[in-house]
Amino acid sequence: MKKGIHPKMFADAVTTCVSCSMKFKIPSTVKEQQVETCSNCHPVYTGEYRGLMVSGRVDRFRKVAEKSKAKQAEVKVIEEKRKAKPVLKKKEKKGK
Repeated sequence: MKKGIHPKMFADAVTTCVSCSMKFKIPSTVKEQQVETCSNCHPVYTGEYRGLMVSGRVDRFRKVAEKSKAKQAEVKVIEEKRKAKPVLKKKEKKGK
């Protein structure tokens, strides 16, 4: 192996998680570094979702779909009430 081509390793390098502010001492080529998520706060390891609520196309579609389902349920209830009411026949005119 050639000498002098490998980066210097820091055994006491500090890695800081931006999300939960947890600090780890992991050997690295950089003395200090930051990560967005770590094993302490990542949803795969924790089982809970703590992500950013970004309003995108999918979120807008889901909102519209929920409103549509709610409206359909309301219409169904109204139609059931109409069917349950007895239909009154109009009185026939006298003289015919």
